[in-house]
Amino acid sequence: MVGSFGTGHQRTHKPLVETTQRVAAPPSTGHAREMVTLLVDGVPQELEVVRQDRIHGQQAYWRCPRRCAALRSHLYVVDGSLTCRVCGGLTYRSQHVLHPAVTWAAKLRRKLGATSGLLSPLPPRPQHNMQAARYDRLARELAAAEAVIAELLGATIKALERRKGRLHGPR
Repeated sequence: MVGSFGTGHQRTHKPLVETTQRVAAPPSTGHAREMVTLLVDGVPQELEVVRQDRIHGQQAYWRCPRRCAALRSHLYVVDGSLTCRVCGGLTYRSQHVLHPAVTWAAKLRRKLGATSGLLSPLPPRPQHNMQAARYDRLARELAAAEAVIAELLGATIKALERRKGRLHGPR
């Protein structure tokens, strides 16, 4: 019997908001409603701009040209047409991280100037008092985040060992 992880289904990766070309919010001055034509890959696309009154002026929104027709601050170019994040099936990078400690540890490593690998060595401690104090604080936070990650990895290994015992029996 061949052991495997997951259901065996091929994972489809949705495009990310961070890596998709974005059309910024429309300007806040103008008529309450107007139509704007934008060229997307040389193809003209008509968009409606809706402005709503706010306490200190107006807020402008695009109306999604796809099926939802919701008011959106940003539109994205997906498959050569403009769409909102929801209709385009875009997700945020943070939605694909297994645990926030992984993201936090990577951010702390960047601040310390270390390589991004888990448990890789840190650069030497600075000699200046203020820089050394910051380094010490970030290193303590990194140690706490990596302890959480190590605990998660330990729990995963225990779960795999239990699974192996159920599949193959005691040896």
